Amino acid sequence: MMKSGRFLGALAVSVLLGAVPARVASLSAAGDAAAGGIGADGVTECTVAAVQARAPQGTTITSAAVVEAAGKVPKYCKVDGHVATPGNEVNFRLGLPVTWNGKFIFAGVGGTGGNIGSLDAGLTRGYASASTDTGHLASDTTWGSNRAKEIDYGHRGTHVTAVAAKALTASYFNRPPAHAYFNGCSNGGRQAMMEVQRYPGDFDGIIAGDPATGTPMQVGRALVFQHMLAAQENYLPIDKVELLSQATLAACDATDGLKDGLITDPRLCTFKPQTLACKGADGPDCLTGGQLETVNRIYSGVKLPGGETYTSGFPVGHEGGASGWQAWTIGKEPPARQADGSLAFGASPPSGFRLSEQNMRFLALDDDDPQFQWRALRFPQDLPRLKTMSEILSPRDTDLKPYKNGGGKIIIYHGWADPAISALGTVDYYEKMTRQVGGAAQAEAFSRLYLVPGMHHCSGGPGPNQFDMLTVLEDWVERGVAPSRVIASHATNGTVDRTRPLCPHPQVARYTGTGSVDDAANFKCEAPAR
Repeated sequence: MMKSGRFLGALAVSVLLGAVPARVASLSAAGDAAAGGIGADGVTECTVAAVQARAPQGTTITSAAVVEAAGKVPKYCKVDGHVATPGNEVNFRLGLPVTWNGKFIFAGVGGTGGNIGSLDAGLTRGYASASTDTGHLASDTTWGSNRAKEIDYGHRGTHVTAVAAKALTASYFNRPPAHAYFNGCSNGGRQAMMEVQRYPGDFDGIIAGDPATGTPMQVGRALVFQHMLAAQENYLPIDKVELLSQATLAACDATDGLKDGLITDPRLCTFKPQTLACKGADGPDCLTGGQLETVNRIYSGVKLPGGETYTSGFPVGHEGGASGWQAWTIGKEPPARQADGSLAFGASPPSGFRLSEQNMRFLALDDDDPQFQWRALRFPQDLPRLKTMSEILSPRDTDLKPYKNGGGKIIIYHGWADPAISALGTVDYYEKMTRQVGGAAQAEAFSRLYLVPGMHHCSGGPGPNQFDMLTVLEDWVERGVAPSRVIASHATNGTVDRTRPLCPHPQVARYTGTGSVDDAANFKCEAPAR
C-alpha cells in the first residue's frame, strides 16, 4: 500500500511558523500592541484568545487554563495546541509557571510516541515546559501508513513544536527564555539525538538517555525473536535468565578489581555462555543448545556481510530481575505453543517484542506490505527495503560539528545493563563522533558520555540508577562548569543503600581501598585498565 503523503518531504517548516528563529522568537512591538490580553503583571492572560493572538503562524491554540498548584508542581498556565506541518498537525502541551525561572525545557516521549510527556519535572524547577505527541495519537492504529506522520514522529514533530513552544513562552512572558534544554530517555533519547543532528539551533543543552537507534535496533530484536520463538527449546524462561544472570555476575564481578555485586565495565568480562550448556537432557542448572543460541544472538548483535556491525549486541551482566530481560525479551508470561510448533506471546508481550512487531508491520518499509512482519524479515536481503524509513527514524549522523560550533552542549548517558537498547551501540556512536569532530579534546568541549553500571532501561536494575543530569547541564551551559563525576544512587524500598560516582567516558570509578563500597566518597574516576 502506498503511504499517503509519500512525497511530503521535510519542507521548510519555517514558512508555516512564520519568521520565528530556531533558538528564540523575537517579538515585534506592533504585534504586542495588537495582541492585547496582557495582565497587570505584564504577562499574557491564560486564555485561548490571548495566547492565540500572540502565537506564531501555523500554530493553533486549542485550550488554555490555569492549573492550581498540587504537591511540588506550582501553579501554571496549561496551553494545548498543534502546529501545522506538510500533510499533518503535531500536538503539543506547554506549561507556563507563575514563578518562572526564565528558561525553557522540552520533555521527550517514549515508545512510538502518540502521547504527550509529563511536564511535572520541568515545572517543579520553574521551567516553561513543553512536550509533544510527535504527530499522531496512540489510539490511531493507521498512522504508520501516512508518510507525513512518520516524518513527524521521526524528527520533524519535535522540532516544530519546540520552535512554537519557545515562541509562545517568549510572547507569554514578554521576554525570551535565557536558555532552552531538551531531556529525554529511550525514544526520548532518540529524539534528542535527532535534534542535535538535524536541528542544531533548537536547544542550548541536550540530555540524551539510553538513545534508541531506530531501524537497526528493531531489526536486531526481530532476528532474536525469529529464533527464540521458532521452537519451545529455544525459549528462555525466567529461571534460566536468572541462572544466566548469576553466572555472569560470578564471572565478571571482580574484573574491575572490586567484588561488590556490580559489573562496572562489562567489556572486561570474558564469560562464555557455553559453560552453562546442558551435558545431557535439559535441567534447571543448564541451557539447551537452542537456549544458548538465543543468548548468543542477544550478546553478539548483527553483522553486515562485510563484517561491519549493523546492530550492536548487548553487554554481559545483570540480565535478571523484573526490569531486565524479563521486561524486554522473554516476558512475564511464557509464550504459548502453536500448532506448527512455534511460540506466540499473548496479550502482554515483552516491550521489545511489542515495539519490534509494530515497527516491522508499519514503520520498516518505504511502502507498507501487508505480508511483511517480523517473521518475514530476511537479513541482509531486506536492507534496501528498509533504507527510506531508516533514514527517517535512525539518528546515525556522527558529524555534530554544527551543534558544537553553535555553542551547544550535550550529555549522553546509558545503562550498561540496559536490556532494551545496547549501551555498546551508544559507545560506538560516541567514539565515531569523537573522531568526526576532531578528537577527544574537541568532543569534550561540548559533549559527555556517562555509562551507568548495573542500570536497566532508563532506570531500575541493581546499579546506581538515580541521578540529576539537568543540574550538571545547567552548570555547564550557564556557568561554564564542565562536567566531571556525577553522583548516582540506588534505593531499596525508598531508602538509599548505595551511592557511586558516574565518570565521563572513557573513565571508570575505582575504589580507593578504604571505606564502604556503598559510599561514592570512596571512589575516584580514573582511566580504564586495558
